[in-house]
Amino acid sequence: WSSDVCSSDLQRDSTEPETWRLAVNRLAAVLKCLVVCFGLLPNGTRMLVASMQDGADSRTQPAGLRGDSEAIADAQAMVEAMGGILIWAELENLHLVHEWFPWYRVDSYVENEILDLTGPRSRADRRSEISHQIRVYSAEGGRWTMQDGELAYAGDDALRRDLERAPFNFFRLVRGVAAGDPFYEIRYGEGDIPGTRRLEFYGPDGELGGWIILNARMEPIVKATPAYRYTLGPLERFGNLWVPAWGVYDNGTTRYQMISLSATDSPPDRSLFFPPGEGGP
Repeated sequence: WSSDVCSSDLQRDSTEPETWRLAVNRLAAVLKCLVVCFGLLPNGTRMLVASMQDGADSRTQPAGLRGDSEAIADAQAMVEAMGGILIWAELENLHLVHEWFPWYRVDSYVENEILDLTGPRSRADRRSEISHQIRVYSAEGGRWTMQDGELAYAGDDALRRDLERAPFNFFRLVRGVAAGDPFYEIRYGEGDIPGTRRLEFYGPDGELGGWIILNARMEPIVKATPAYRYTLGPLERFGNLWVPAWGVYDNGTTRYQMISLSATDSPPDRSLFFPPGEGGP
């Protein structure tokens, strides 16, 4: 990971003036929204972005998040609070390291996940002193697991659900907002925390795929899909990125702590998403 643009274990400066930071984030988001929504680009040029439409790889096409302009501006302010639109828009690969604490297991485990931001691909390697599981999905390699050395393939329905949910992964939403991906329509809905609203993300089919609740500093405090809901901890700095330091599942079933995060502006090795012995591209 020597080429990573981000590194771990950097701490947040508690003396940073939050009011000034929020004002800058909101101004940057409004300017970005004007560009995205109204095409205010010089000399008739077009902004080009990557789209996850139809679960395909990134494709070059005109920019433009769809939906309510206020919701779009606030989503972009969130991205600014998390490190900035200019950085997130360039990312194609995340390496996330979490420690997970499920209530039903005697062991916690450390998960190393390679998350492809250019298409629906994920490889999660989960290891403890007594257990080792690799869980992978991609359109090319299917969905498979390796549990303590034993390979198993999931059915087509399980893979289909993974691929449908993939664009609404929290980090893919952040990157999609930064890139102005027209796959997404963003609206405001009523939040389940008193006094809040939620940023709702819809796909091209008009179906709600996920939502995020922000605090007064435009930082995410809840991430959710129709299948799950997590309450999120404060943002922690990892290189140039700021991400939630921890999350707790809605009913307390499990929780996680972020250990490290690194990112690159090039996609991951596609062979990682194929079962052992099947090679891949």
